[in-house]
Amino acid sequence: MKQFYILAVLILLTACHKKIYTHDISFKGDTVIYQGRPYTGDIWTDDNTSGFFKTENGQLQELTFFHRNGKMAIHMKVSPQGAPHTEIFDDHGDSLDLVSFQQHYMDIYLKMAMVQGELMQK
Repeated sequence: MKQFYILAVLILLTACHKKIYTHDISFKGDTVIYQGRPYTGDIWTDDNTSGFFKTENGQLQELTFFHRNGKMAIHMKVSPQGAPHTEIFDDHGDSLDLVSFQQHYMDIYLKMAMVQGELMQK
């Protein structure tokens, strides 16, 4: 009986952690919709590694993109009172300015633009 209980708990935990991807969502105005409702949670890029967006009640709260080595490249937190707070890092985890990031990590910059374009078409 104990083994059945452990198996049931593992199945339940696995089912609760289904990843949502950009192809799974749609928009109604500026609201992210998943399965007909405003979505709260993480939305991963379709490649499952480049980045993800955090939403709350359908509204974008944060976005994060990663370097190929898995380290954070860009983290942006949306602020309702003005400009978002953005942190940019090189592939070693050191802070970087936007111009240097664009010059050295054009692949990530282009990936962000492509994902944004895909989302705007929804």
